[in-house]
Parts: sequence; structure tokens; C-alpha cells
Amino acid sequence: AYDPLDPNGNITIKWDVMSWTPDGYIAVVTMSNFQRYRHITSPGWSLGWTWSKREVIWSMMGGQTTEQGDCSKYKGGIPQSCKKDPTVVDLLPGTPYNQQIANCCKGGVLSSPLQDPTNAVASFQVSVGNAGTTDRTVKLPKNFTLKAPGPGYTCGPAKMVRPTKFITPDKRRVTQALMTWRIICTYSQFLAHKAPTCCVSLSSFKNNTVVPCPTCSCGCKSNSNSSRSARCIKPGTPHLASVFSGSGNDEFSPSVQCTKHMCPIRVHWHVKLNSKKYWRVKVTTTNYNYRMNYSDWNLVVQDPNFNNRTQVFGFKHKLLTPYATIIKFVSVLTLNPHNDGTKPNVIFLILYILFYANLFSFCRLFFPHTLSLSLFLFLTFSLFFFVLYFKSSLSQILNSSANNSDHCTEIPTYVLQRQTWLSLCYQKPLIAFYAYDPLDPNGNITIKWDIISWTPDGYVAVVTMNNFQQYRHIASPGWSLGWTWAKKEVIWSMMGGQTTEQGDCSKFKGGIPHCCKKDPTVVDLLPGTPYNQQIANCCKGGVLTSWVQDPTNAVSSFQVSVGRAGTTNKTVKVPKNFTLKAPGPGYTCGPAKIVRPTQFIQADKRRVTQALMTWNVTCTYSQFLAQKTPSCCVSLSSFYNDTIVPCPTCACGCQSNSSQSGSCVNPDTPHLASVVSGSGKNNFSPLVQCTSHMCPIRIHWHIKLNYKEYWRVKVTITNFNYRMNYSEWNLVVQHPNFDNLTQLFSFNYKSLTPYGSINDTAMLWGVKFYNDFLNQAGPNGNVQSELLFRKDKATFTFDKGWAFPRRIYFNGDNCVMPPPDSYPWLPNAGSRQEVSLFALVIASLVALVFYAHA
Repeated sequence: AYDPLDPNGNITIKWDVMSWTPDGYIAVVTMSNFQRYRHITSPGWSLGWTWSKREVIWSMMGGQTTEQGDCSKYKGGIPQSCKKDPTVVDLLPGTPYNQQIANCCKGGVLSSPLQDPTNAVASFQVSVGNAGTTDRTVKLPKNFTLKAPGPGYTCGPAKMVRPTKFITPDKRRVTQALMTWRIICTYSQFLAHKAPTCCVSLSSFKNNTVVPCPTCSCGCKSNSNSSRSARCIKPGTPHLASVFSGSGNDEFSPSVQCTKHMCPIRVHWHVKLNSKKYWRVKVTTTNYNYRMNYSDWNLVVQDPNFNNRTQVFGFKHKLLTPYATIIKFVSVLTLNPHNDGTKPNVIFLILYILFYANLFSFCRLFFPHTLSLSLFLFLTFSLFFFVLYFKSSLSQILNSSANNSDHCTEIPTYVLQRQTWLSLCYQKPLIAFYAYDPLDPNGNITIKWDIISWTPDGYVAVVTMNNFQQYRHIASPGWSLGWTWAKKEVIWSMMGGQTTEQGDCSKFKGGIPHCCKKDPTVVDLLPGTPYNQQIANCCKGGVLTSWVQDPTNAVSSFQVSVGRAGTTNKTVKVPKNFTLKAPGPGYTCGPAKIVRPTQFIQADKRRVTQALMTWNVTCTYSQFLAQKTPSCCVSLSSFYNDTIVPCPTCACGCQSNSSQSGSCVNPDTPHLASVVSGSGKNNFSPLVQCTSHMCPIRIHWHIKLNYKEYWRVKVTITNFNYRMNYSEWNLVVQHPNFDNLTQLFSFNYKSLTPYGSINDTAMLWGVKFYNDFLNQAGPNGNVQSELLFRKDKATFTFDKGWAFPRRIYFNGDNCVMPPPDSYPWLPNAGSRQEVSLFALVIASLVALVFYAHA
């Protein structure tokens, strides 16, 4: 059972036990065709095995047994099959939905994975009784057989493997089978067929000789009793349709046109043209079978010059390389032929192949070494459909080297005076190697675990996350909370959240826990979750707003029912190793600490209830864990200077450094929409517009106007990220004049006073339903506002860049500032006056000298 053209090809049968029943289990059996070009045709596969004990099949979905067997010993419910060696077949298309499962009901047809990977899988569900109810008592079936109308297969024994994991449709949770075993069936040429089914004829432009198929290739007309012969019909036979349809629709034996070769299929290879650099081949496939259409067929050709194939017309193709780099095989496919039932089914399918030939001769190189034809059979009067094989070409591997070194910027030493603070502006975001934020020293995310009731083997708890950070929030795709159980706890059920993986629950009978992992990870449910699965403050997709912006949505909760745990506050063990992960910032969580039980006020505010036990976990923002490269930068301009200071070059990465910049797209790229959406909806990596700074976000600070008692600033936030919108964004700006802020247009404002009474830090965010949503890169990918400041005579000046911000944060990320020596400086009128007086004195002296000489 070895195919040199497809050495790893096989059909894998996977038997997944999904749940236990009182006397057995329910399993999903999946057949996956991993053969590159072989498929199973109609009337389809049949799978058989022998039970190890006295198992019976109570019911099935997506398949059925061919025989029920003797079930006379059963009273009441009668099993579907009581045979010791049952045989299962697939259900037909059109089966009622309540009898179907995924990948079932295709009439037993299995496509090859190269032609149609979606239809290369078949499944059915079986409920087995009189079997074991644990992974230790279940006995594996034996003597598996896989039968198909075309190829023959040899199946190996069933082997226990690691339980299969299943990803939910929303890709947010992974469940696991209780038990899995696998059977591998390989194609056996010995079992496949005794007589050939196709032949090859040859011709060329350089010779008038047409080499036909060998005589009696697939049978002989004169030997009617031979197994190699087939029924033969002459094309001119009267009432031809009644002759080849007289045997009934259930007969699949060929009824071929009378020829010397007597083959149902003939493949003709014709060397058609010889150009200066190319040569052309025409391939014709002819069907001589009056009783069958061939749908989803394929052709495998061996020729040493396929490495120089230039173009294929009319067929789809895929290169096969069983000998690594030697490309001498190609599988070519096309649309299906059609037989109307009234004429001989002789359909010519034409293939033109252009070969690039550097050195060749008109000898054996022009003709194929081997032809293998695999056909998808359909009855003459069956309604067949068209199947297109995806187009594939030679893959190209691009190797790029990335520079991962981080460059730190040295900050020069300056005198710390109000007019010289500008020297501190130019620095890439400083990395705090501890979980402390000087702008929000008390900010944290507190996780509160409240046990509200006891169960026979554990408890029910409500877990609440409160974001007490003033300006940092958790954006989509949301938070994920993990921990490690102190004992052997399991999660029976959840509301308002779910674990990402189920884990190994094979030791449980009857009810299966929601999660059996030692270290579960919980995520929030999505908006739109059914109400019977929700609790208060849940189902926001893991998004947590900052406390200042929206305190109502700064809370998230879920309910968990824990089993195999203590049932009193003395026997319960507190979980450990809490982790909080988010797409943007990184968090460091401390140990869980038991605190005073939480008190809950009822809705009518007339009664207060109390948790049975409570512990808290505090997670603080860690700049060290957050990111290795910046995500925003600042540009500057002013009314008194024509210079526009851009973001520093390579502030967030360089276009030539793929490790930092990621993907980069020019705004004038044709088909921009397809480029942006090409990686899928679940890709959150930035796809930025090609710029010199390569930052997803740019903040521009423009000193706009100067009044007698006021001065005005315009702030613009521009999104250069084509793949991400920013909802509930915020901006934190440090400037010494915020204490004199008079008016703010179209932004919300909150003063942050990390240094007591000194108001030099402001938090800005968008107005709800107006500009709180920063669109993706493009014409609408910006928001802006203006700030009006009152002049303080003791401190105000435009000199030495005092009017520009000290530092800016976007969504909590420190933005890269331009270097101080590039700031738009105030024109120095005093310097020009000094130069003018000096010039006047020199001119006067020159005049006196000339006057003295005169």
C-alpha cells in the first residue's frame, strides 16, 4: 500500500468520543482524504469494523448501517444495528436537517484535497451501547475495512492518540474530545482493479504517424467471456439510447464504444508546435463510456520538462514534487463533460501546454512517461455539477533579514528651569521596569472573587473586574484572565464568560465540566449573547473603558460554578498565579488576598446581602510588558514660523525593517481595499500607511493664534492604521499652562493632578457619538479640536518652545517627540536690531574715513 507519486497519501479515520451515556458513549467519526489526487466516487464509501465486545449502535446521525442484524433480545427501544461487524454508509444529499451533522450527507463521495479540500472530509455520529463508560473500560473496534467503487484500501489497526481539540465557530474557545483513536487506510494498487481503465495514444507535428492505444488494452471484443472484456456498442447501432440504458440505473459496469483498445477513457498527447523558445502540446481526453459521466476528474502526467512549464490553457493545474526539487508531475483538471443520453459520449477536452525549452530534442522528452487518470463517476442520466479546482502556481519564498536591536536615545543634561524644559522632550518612550505609573500612581485593575453560594462539591462565585485606571483602557479583542487552581478544581458551568480551552474531561461520567484544565483562561462573551447566558456587566467582548471616560463600562463580570473544591470558607483554597492579558498594555498581577466579604445592595435599596467569602487580586500596568516599539508620534508647527516639524524618522519603525514596521501600504495603491482586508478580520497587527515615521497614530500640535490675553492651539489626531479603528480613545498631554485652560472645543477634558496642586497634565477624549470614534486610515481617519489658554504674565512666553507640550500619551502609550533643536523657534527681533545698529556704526565710520581723505 505505497504510492510513489503520493507517498504520504492516505485516508485517516478519526473516532472522537464526545460524551458518555449510561451504557456507552457518543462518538463522531471523521474521514479525511489526504490523498493528493485520488478520490472516492459515487456510489461512495462504506466503512466496516468488528466490535471488541457486545456493543450495539443505538442511533446514528449523518450515516446509517447497511444491516440491522438480530435485535430480538431487546425490549422497548430497538438499536439501529446489533451486528458484530456493522457496515456504515453515508446518507444522501437532501437528508432532513435533523438527521445531519457537519460534513455528512454527500452520498459517500470524497474529493481529493487538492481539488476540493472542503469536500475531502466526511463525518457521522454514532451512539454506542453495551460499551465502557470511561476511557479505561472502552475497547477499541478492530478489523476496519474501507471499500470504495474505484480504488481499494488497506486499513491498519486502531491506535489511541491525543484527544482531538475543536475550535468553536467564533474562534474564542477550544473544546476537547474525551477519547480519540485513529485508523489509517492507504491505497492498494493490488486491490484496486484487475484490468486497466484508460490508455494513451501519441502523435506529433513532425511525423504523420499516429500511435494508437495498444490493441486490447482494457479488453478484447472477440473475448466476451473474459474478465478483461466489456460490453461494446457500435456508434451506428439503432436505438442506441435504449441499448446502453437497458440494464438499469444501478449498474456501474462500463458500456463502451467498440474500439480496438476497448478502454472507457483514452488520453491523446499531441506535440503540436515548435517555436524558437517554446514548444506546445495538446492533450485530449475522450470518453468512450456510454453509461458514465466523469465529474471532478483529474489527470496526472509524468514528463521531465514540467519544470519549464510556462502556461496552461483551459485546465487547472498543480505541480507534484514527490522527488523534492525534481518537478516532473502535473495534475491538470477542467470542466466536466456532459452526456445527453442520445449520442455517443465522446467529449474532447483540449489542453494546451507551453513549455519553455532552453535545450531539448525531438525525442522522448516530448511524450509523457506515465499517465494516470482518476475519474469521478456519475450515471448517464444523473444530474452532475461543475467543480473547479483552485489555481495554484509555484510558490515563491521570500527571505528577509530583520534587525531586532533596540536603539536607546541618550538624553543630554540640561538645567531644569521653566524656559529650558524643552531639552527633556526628545526621548523615545521610557521603559519603566516596575508596575508604577507616575501620572496615575493609584491606577490598577482590581479583580474581586465573591463566593455567593455553596454547591455539593464546591461553590458558585461572581468574578468582577474594575478598571481603576484614569486613562488606560482595554480595547478589542478584549481581556483574558488566567489562574492556576490550588487543588484539582474544575469549572462545571459559566455565565457571562467562557474558558478558551476545555481540557481533558475524559474521567467524568454523565455531565461533562465546562473546563478541566489546571490553568484555565477566561474571556468575556460577545455582545448579543442570549439573555439566559448573561449576568450584570458582562458580554462586552472584553472591552473595559477607563474610569474617567466611562465609569459605567469600566466594570466586567462573569459567574463561575466550581467543583471538586472546598464547601466551607476553611476548606476552599485560593487560586494562584493570576495573569491578565490585553491586546495593548501588559499587566502584572499580585497574589490573591482574602478580604472582608463584599456587601451587595438590592435594587430597592432596602436590604444588604453579603458574600460568603471574598478575595481580591490587584493587577497594575507594566510599561515593560506593554510593547517594545512606540505606537504614536508627535509633530509640531506654529503661526510664527513656517517650519513644520514632522515626526522623527523611523519613530515607530522603518520601511526597510519589517520586524518593527510590519506591513506598509501606499495610499495610492490600486485595489487598496483588498490589500487591507486580505489577512482576515481576526488580524489585529497594524497595517500602516507608508510614512517616514511608520507610526499608526500621529498627534499634531499647532500654535494657531495669539491674542492680547489668550493664545489658541489646534490638536489633530491622525490614524495611519488601515486595519484598526480606535473607539473610546484618549489623549494625555503634559503642559505647564493647563491651569489656565479657558475653553475646549469638541473634546472632553479632565485635569490630572499627579503632583498635588500642580495642574500640568490634562486628559482629553472625544465627545460621545460625535468624535469618540477615530476611523481607520483614510479621508475620515482624523479628529481635531482647539484649546484656548489664558496668558499668565508670570510664565507665558513663545520663546524656546515653551508653548509646545512636554509629553503626549495616546491610549496610555508614550508618543515619540521631535528633537528639541528642530522646534519652530520664535524669530528673535532683538538680534536683528543689534545687527542693524552695528551696521549703522560701521557705515558711519566708513563715511568719516572717505570724508577725511577727501
